[in-house]
Amino acid sequence: MGFNPFLVALIGGLGVGSLYVVFALGMNLLIGVMRVINFTHGYLMLLGSYLTYFLWEWYGLNPLLSLLVVMPALFAVGVLFHFIMVQPVLKRPYFEDTTLLLTFAGLLILDNVFVKLWTDNQRQVPTTYFNTPVIFSTPWGDAVLSQVVLIGAGLAAAATLTLGLFLRYTWTGRAMRAASQDLLAARLLGIPATRLYAISFGISGVLAGIAGVVVAMEFLFYPEFGFSYLLKAFGVIMMGGLGSLVGTIAGGLTLGVAESMTAWVYNGAYGTWANGAAYVAILVALAVRALLGKSR
Repeated sequence: MGFNPFLVALIGGLGVGSLYVVFALGMNLLIGVMRVINFTHGYLMLLGSYLTYFLWEWYGLNPLLSLLVVMPALFAVGVLFHFIMVQPVLKRPYFEDTTLLLTFAGLLILDNVFVKLWTDNQRQVPTTYFNTPVIFSTPWGDAVLSQVVLIGAGLAAAATLTLGLFLRYTWTGRAMRAASQDLLAARLLGIPATRLYAISFGISGVLAGIAGVVVAMEFLFYPEFGFSYLLKAFGVIMMGGLGSLVGTIAGGLTLGVAESMTAWVYNGAYGTWANGAAYVAILVALAVRALLGKSR
């Protein structure tokens, strides 16, 4: 039939939305298990992007292979953040409010550190995936996308599926689900809260690192990039529900499609209009949830 720009916008939006899903899942995991909002999550993602970039620049390492370095490194950083920002105040009154302030302070510190270390220069890992087109033929027309978008979507889908299987079938995953439903009962059953919290922060870091690798391949990134993704993660979580895996998937994909469709309507202007449409979608979703009596 020929080229169909609507299909390009739809499939591309699902690709970008899958990135939002894997990024927001790490943040929502901590909210579900610990009732902790980690404002530094966007900068954990950026740390993954910078690690990917410098592994490519210094050693010529393929960004997909850099996952073997980025994932364990970000797990360790996540656990470290737990012991620095959360563990010292874990048993104090108003624990959630205190960690909110501590992680926000961490955001400000990391933003300044990243600017000092790497300036505001935009970076990206140039790969052959970026310039390799993939053509989809459907009864409604053809769609052409960059291979890197599909690779990013595949990584995000694999990470999401792995997290779901981990939460469902492993002892640690079931313990996390139990803690998210009733922390006191989980402690009475002998679940070690401190170790569980540290592992939760580590897994959150791994998910942020995977998102960071995808970002390094797909986009020009810079220190403030982490804050913009943090806002979008909040939107995804508000649309999907606190601590909800399925809700986060639906919210992330919805947000990605909303942005992509807006960019298509406004002739590819993927900027202010797309971001504006994304936040309108968030407000509409919240309004619907409130009207249906499902706000949390």
